Amino acid sequence: MGTFYKYYSSKEEIFYEVYQAENEVAKRKIVTQVDTNQSPKETIKQFITTIIQTSKQSPILAEWYQNTEVSQLIRDYDKNEDDWQNSFVYSFLVKNVQRWQEIGEFRQDIDMETTLALFNSLVVVDNHKEEMRANNYPHVLELLADMIVDGLSVKE
Repeated sequence: MGTFYKYYSSKEEIFYEVYQAENEVAKRKIVTQVDTNQSPKETIKQFITTIIQTSKQSPILAEWYQNTEVSQLIRDYDKNEDDWQNSFVYSFLVKNVQRWQEIGEFRQDIDMETTLALFNSLVVVDNHKEEMRANNYPHVLELLADMIVDGLSVKE
């Protein structure tokens, strides 16, 4: 075990590295499973549902999803808060938001930065799910996502 500490300063750092690797595999899987030929609302709903299901299926990601202390540890170890902008999830959102704007399904008076900030607010809410004390948290997250998509959608 001493050899590990030659490369890592703690068990927490080892867990974080394993978590990061598992998280990248999960993100790749998630973006390939979502059917983007659906409406924006259905695409985002499937996207969030797939994230939650994938997080629960992986023992490492389930710890992040269900354990407040582990969630905090991961946030503490995240050295670069802008790493999410280089992720598959971020690329998926950018590509689809651009497409939805181009085909007239999303409002064009809201810029990309603001649109992505709205979706990123779901991550912020997720990081504080235990404070919400909601027994039906996945449903609450889905409703928030629906409301964001409704607000971004062009009204006919």
